Amino acid sequence: MKIYKLLFHVFCCFASVQLLAQSKPVTTIPFEMVHGSIVLKVKINQSGKTLRLLFDTGADGMAVDKSLADSLGLKITRSNNASVVGGNMKIEVSDGNDVQLESGFVLKNQGIAIFPQMRDHLDGLVGNTMTRRYVTKVDFNKYELSLYEFDNYEYEKGGTVVPITVPSGLFIIPGNVEIAPGKSYTGNFVFDSGASYNLICFRPFVRQNKLLISGFKSEYQASTVSMGIASPTFNGTSQSFSFANAAAIKNLPITLMAGGGQNENWAPGFDGSIGMGIISRYNFTINRKKNEIYLTPNHSYNYPLNFALGNYLLGFNLKGELEVQSIINPANPESIIPKGARISSINNISSEVLLKNPKKIEELKKLPADQLSLKILYP
Repeated sequence: MKIYKLLFHVFCCFASVQLLAQSKPVTTIPFEMVHGSIVLKVKINQSGKTLRLLFDTGADGMAVDKSLADSLGLKITRSNNASVVGGNMKIEVSDGNDVQLESGFVLKNQGIAIFPQMRDHLDGLVGNTMTRRYVTKVDFNKYELSLYEFDNYEYEKGGTVVPITVPSGLFIIPGNVEIAPGKSYTGNFVFDSGASYNLICFRPFVRQNKLLISGFKSEYQASTVSMGIASPTFNGTSQSFSFANAAAIKNLPITLMAGGGQNENWAPGFDGSIGMGIISRYNFTINRKKNEIYLTPNHSYNYPLNFALGNYLLGFNLKGELEVQSIINPANPESIIPKGARISSINNISSEVLLKNPKKIEELKKLPADQLSLKILYP
């Protein structure tokens, strides 16, 4: 009997060690946050050049612009049609590339789409390539992206399982948006870490449900740009937004796509997308073997939502610093504070106070632009 117990104890310990070993990441990749986006450093093929790519779950693969592809010597192997926010375009593709992540881990035999132009400050994007082969976890508390084998992976405690469907390589989540009290609309939304907004409703969904005349109050007009295609938008605040099993978000800033250009006839197959304004409040794990995303609130979960103030859209980054997210219709371009600048105070109310007391933000929003004084925090 004693021998049996000893053997059982040894077996249990061995099994635990095996389980722990299997739950260790294949690789862990550091990332940086740039203008609210996840940016990874990579090298392609034999090039020694370090590239900065956006980690974009709203894209099904990797992409760079043509000038960079030419400088890297990427060989065109085929052409393809690509759907981007607001329209469609024809692109070229280079297959069979090796992509080395900053951790030294190499993604073999990767296809890379080549677009005419990409974001100004980044070299391209890496989409859902990694998620096809590995459980992919993003930890905003540690600024790390980790890859795990699918077998025997276990989620950390304290999170919520969100079921997804994955048509065309994108992660689709059912959601419900309440534009005005009592006016609620159900749709399917892309989980899009490449988008800087909170939530956007695409033109077909807006037109079908007449959202612009459903009690919605536009606070400002702007445009969203994807791979060079610009779409006009109306921006305001929704009553609430909820998706799958996650708690409803009250008074969420929302973007409604207006008509005009390609987007009037664009048929993406889904109704909008959930951007980093929501996503960055959670550590998230993508598990395509189970068709689910696991969300765990991180340290920024209770930060105030982004807000429009005068000529700016402002928001708190992961460090709790107040930043200019974007510029709204500048009256005097020469005096405009640039995107990404950190704000130390508004009307002598420190950003630390605004972070802890959202009521102060609501009071500032009632003031006209010429009565607002924003001070920049210089390094």
